[in-house]
Amino acid sequence: MRKWIVSLLAILAYNLAGYAQTGPSTWFELEFSKKIVKNLKVEFNPELRLLNDFRMDTYILEGGLSYKLHKYLTLAGYYRFENAWDYKNSTGAYKGQVSSGRIAFDAKSGFELKRFDFQFRIRYTNGADFDSATDDRDSYFRYRAKVDYDIKNSKLLPYLSVETFHDLILKEFDKTRYTAGITYPINNSNEIGLFYRIQDYKETGKESLSIIGVGYGLKF
Repeated sequence: MRKWIVSLLAILAYNLAGYAQTGPSTWFELEFSKKIVKNLKVEFNPELRLLNDFRMDTYILEGGLSYKLHKYLTLAGYYRFENAWDYKNSTGAYKGQVSSGRIAFDAKSGFELKRFDFQFRIRYTNGADFDSATDDRDSYFRYRAKVDYDIKNSKLLPYLSVETFHDLILKEFDKTRYTAGITYPINNSNEIGLFYRIQDYKETGKESLSIIGVGYGLKF
């Protein structure tokens, strides 16, 4: 079963790579969390995104609180600062950069079925990435479904996820992310992971984005 899962992820990543028209970009995602009291934790989730030629694309500083209200319901709120490089309007090393701040609110749920762990998240945010069809002041719902598979006698945890971006101003879905990845817990506090992601746009003529990602998580 372990070989079958890993082979399936490799085949899926290969097919997704063929579907993408540009890339790959490289994303580094970090997750730091600390339990404050029972069911309440603080989180800090910085990201670094590089273009396919390894030029700076975006860096993100995100922090917030997460509270487990019920076995099947967790609520969370975050603030995100994002700085992006706009090379089309740049005339120097530090010119042509655009910054923004936004908030997000999550409702998360899920359940386990045998060796599968199904997770669902609805996120409201008052903006999207700088590649959105409208500006950063608009409102979005982001819907994500994810499934992990617990391989017997192995620490490797493969997963698949799909996330769609619903623009509440234009009343349309303008972007979808497809992700195949695998995580490995080093110990009870540290975790590393790799993923391959396709970011597909509804906008006609806009190329899909291929992304290779590296993740690291630390629980204090």
